Amino acid sequence: MCLLVVPFQVAAQGSNIELLVTLQYDVPGYVTNAVYTRPSFEVMRQEIMKRYGGQYNVSVRYFQHKDHRTCEDVTADAVDDISEYLFLHRRNDTCYAIVESGCNEQNGLSNLAAQLDVLVFTLNMDSMIKDFLTPKSEPQTTVSLGVSSISFSVALLDLLNQHRWYHVTTLVEISKNITAFYSLMETSLIDLTKRTGLPFQLTSRIINNVMSEREISAILRDLKRQGRVFVLYMTAVLALRVLALTEELDMNNGEYVFINSQPIPTPTYGVPAQFTQPVNGIKNLNAFRSLIMLLPATKPPTATIMPEVNAKIANITLAQFNYTYANGIAPLDTGFAGRTALEMLEVFSTVAVESDSDQQKAHPVSFKTQCSGHDLVDRLSNRVFSLRSGKLYFSASGIRLLNTDVFAFNTSTFALQTIGIYDSTEKRMLFIANRSIPWPTPNGLQPPDVPECGFAGDEGPCAEKKVLERTSAIGGMVACMVACIAVLAVCAALRQWHIRNATEVVNYWILDPELLHYLTRHFSVAPLSYHED
Repeated sequence: MCLLVVPFQVAAQGSNIELLVTLQYDVPGYVTNAVYTRPSFEVMRQEIMKRYGGQYNVSVRYFQHKDHRTCEDVTADAVDDISEYLFLHRRNDTCYAIVESGCNEQNGLSNLAAQLDVLVFTLNMDSMIKDFLTPKSEPQTTVSLGVSSISFSVALLDLLNQHRWYHVTTLVEISKNITAFYSLMETSLIDLTKRTGLPFQLTSRIINNVMSEREISAILRDLKRQGRVFVLYMTAVLALRVLALTEELDMNNGEYVFINSQPIPTPTYGVPAQFTQPVNGIKNLNAFRSLIMLLPATKPPTATIMPEVNAKIANITLAQFNYTYANGIAPLDTGFAGRTALEMLEVFSTVAVESDSDQQKAHPVSFKTQCSGHDLVDRLSNRVFSLRSGKLYFSASGIRLLNTDVFAFNTSTFALQTIGIYDSTEKRMLFIANRSIPWPTPNGLQPPDVPECGFAGDEGPCAEKKVLERTSAIGGMVACMVACIAVLAVCAALRQWHIRNATEVVNYWILDPELLHYLTRHFSVAPLSYHED
């Protein structure tokens, strides 16, 4: 176990601020490994102490094991390490917070921290969906800084509501090679729609990349009779297969909307470049013109606004880990971990100082009580923090909501372009002026929630047309029958007229006597002899 990074100093005034880090040291594949997070923690620790003029001693204590090679290794020791340390060393003049790894399961370390009334920052993806949907459910001292499907669902819900699209179909990719993130995104969307009071009607179907075109077509053909808005919770590769089938299914006429939402902007999941028309080979552009793509928003770069911080992080990284960032690449702009570590310690110190100041006002005679994790969570929740790296928003239930970029097709470049962003701090979708979705509808307007003729095509004006067609057909049949009856009636009338107007009765069956005389004159007929027996 690796413990305190910096020497512990006793502050003359104020409280001590201590961060207890249970992140993995070097588990393969994890972006929150020590090489990315420790330098950021150290730089921010120094900056906070300088910010408050040395009034607060800030320290970071690491509970990391270099021999841990799996998430199971990290989880196994974290609870024991933290519980032992707090039992033996916890002090009333110190405000504590725990950093929980994405490896840690919520019912272990988070529940322990709730019982001990200690704040926890979790980086576990979607560990707090339940707490978002039901605020203040247990554990109550954990807040989330990890990537969360809630962010995408909030943005998508706002997009659907703005366009009044309430009949929504979700196609969810589930396969052994894809994480559960897509199904979590769908779950959070369903739960959120139930709480809006709006008339959402959601239909869901599972799909995967091993299905044939015939199987996918059958699914789409069935679902098109229930809605026109399709949320594609799937990789870009599978989404392109769906779009390619829209022409033969008459789903590229502008009445349909396709929304592809990606949790992580990588080619494994999906990036805008994969929907560039010349690349994918799909000739029909209408499906692309009906496509909307949602991705985690690109954060403002720190290379120019925080050059000295990036330089310090790069120097510490080289000294401690012999790791060098590529030339021109700012450490805080390379990924999630370093920037999140910086923001985490800054947020923690902000609320810890606020809590300490309030305690000093309440107890001016040097009386200290333990820093409460519940109190810190309350101070964090439903709040926007203006940090050096930018703004950060925590929801009412303590989940950090990320901004979401919105992409649509550009008919000039044949590629996706950013047309707006869901700003979590503003809590609304902001669109870029002079950029819009090039809908392939006849009037260029967005498709309605329910098409003019309904999903089955037999409602509204189409229903009237069908009635007229049926009426015309019935009228034709009636006219034909009337004509036939009229012909029969005329024939019958002519026959009766002929009978009534006949003057002689002609017996055509009686042999004409003149014929007999003619036969006698021209032929000799021998008399027949008569014999009696």
